[in-house]
Amino acid sequence: MKTMIPKTYEEAKTQGYSVAFLRYQRGYISRNTNIDKAPVMVAGGSRKGMLYVLVPCWQSTQYCQRMYLTK
Repeated sequence: MKTMIPKTYEEAKTQGYSVAFLRYQRGYISRNTNIDKAPVMVAGGSRKGMLYVLVPCWQSTQYCQRMYLTK
């Protein structure tokens, strides 16, 4: 059976996903964005297959945060 990947963070929350951990990533995400409408992406590299959402970082303008999700 194929698992359905949620399209937005709001869908992920309704499917039972929660925040596992946060990591910094270089880049800027506007602080005016609605986090619930943020797209869910699939990681590659050492965290291949994990779902994450990019959210703004309130401590820096050069970095944003990757919010990894788990069921």
